[in-house]
Formats: sequence, structure tokens, C-alpha cells
Amino acid sequence: MADQTIVDKITQALADYLKRDAATIKPAHHLRDDLGLDSMAVIELLYKIEEAFDLQIPDQDLSAMTTVGSVAAYVEQRLAPAKSTPAAKPKTSPAKRAPAAQAPPSKSKSAPSAKSKKAPAKPTSKRKA
Repeated sequence: MADQTIVDKITQALADYLKRDAATIKPAHHLRDDLGLDSMAVIELLYKIEEAFDLQIPDQDLSAMTTVGSVAAYVEQRLAPAKSTPAAKPKTSPAKRAPAAQAPPSKSKSAPSAKSKKAPAKPTSKRKA
């Protein structure tokens, strides 16, 4: 459920646009079917919502906003990162972090080069005949 102040602002914007009482507009109302908004009216409404909440709504997100409630939920979701405060997430300073275990550099499993191959040791004793 969206924040009631967000729902109220959206409902009021709709009421102003439609020139009707905000109490008659419910979150379950479909923007086109119940409220009679055509595509141009929906775009105008979303422009007012962008201004009211100081955000930009990408065109690809418009299709998901079909009811008053879905518009409110979308706005609430978009505003959520802005509402979180740095105190909400405790930050760990780099000095307090446990050092990460470092794995030794991985060695290639490819065949060793000719330079790195050592020839097998030959017997050093020579027989004299």
C-alpha cells in the first residue's frame, strides 16, 4: 500500500484536473475506464505528478500505471531511495573490515613452455674403458 500522503497528492491532482471532489476518487479507480482519462490526459496528469514530487517518469514506465493506486505505488517506489538516510545503513570503515583472504595467483594449466622444462638429470659418472 502506498503512503497515504502520496495517494492524497495524486488524488488531489486528479481532482483538480477532472474538476471534481477528491473524495470521489479511489485508489482502485482505473485512470481510463473509471475516470475517463484519454492518453493525452494521462500524460498531462503524469506531468503534474512529476512536478509535485520532483521526479521524472520515463515513457516506458507509463504502461504500468493504470490505476490511481498503481501511480501512487510507482511514485512511492521512486521516492523510496531518497527517503533512506545514511544512518539507516551502518557504514564500516575500511580499517575495521576484516582483511579478505587472498588466494595465491592462479597458475595456468597449459603445458609449460620449453624454457621452463628441465631435462631429466643424466648420470654424471663416466666409465673409462
